[in-house]
Amino acid sequence: MNNRADLVWATLGEGGLVLALAATGLAVKQPLIFASLGPTAYELVELPQTRSAKPYNIIVGHLIGLGAGFLAVYLLNAWAAPNVLATGVVSPQRMWATAISVALTTLASLALRAGQPAALATTLLVSLGAMQTRRDAIVIVVGVLLMAAIGEPVRRLRLKSATSKVSHMRLNNDREESTSGLTGSRRR
Repeated sequence: MNNRADLVWATLGEGGLVLALAATGLAVKQPLIFASLGPTAYELVELPQTRSAKPYNIIVGHLIGLGAGFLAVYLLNAWAAPNVLATGVVSPQRMWATAISVALTTLASLALRAGQPAALATTLLVSLGAMQTRRDAIVIVVGVLLMAAIGEPVRRLRLKSATSKVSHMRLNNDREESTSGLTGSRRR
């Protein structure tokens, strides 16, 4: 970050996005905030110009991660294997479900040009057993849709402020160059 405004933007933007989802979850009594939405908020606020911060990539990327996680758990019949995050135990089914879900998420994301790094965290939440029920799937979909919907105006504001900052810097550089050019020509 280059200045104090960026520090304020990042702090309020990312904190605000996470707070909005957590407060909505509190209001509807559903855990609409989960680990993979933190990095998504970071990208929306701090890397708004990247493809992965765009709504398509956020939504499609996380949906790919969700689907790949469920497919891997299904293929390996890992439903009853211990939740790795809760127990600290990695069973063979969870190990392979994790590897397969990450590979499938990466493959599908690249094929659909829907790269979203946090989608790998979503697939891990499912394949490691932390979020593997139908209710969890609905919560993930709603959380991702809310993050994209609330985050897009924030991303656009951030892009606008970055664009105006670059324009302002160019204008100042042009003024300095023209002033130094006049000063140099006056000396001659």
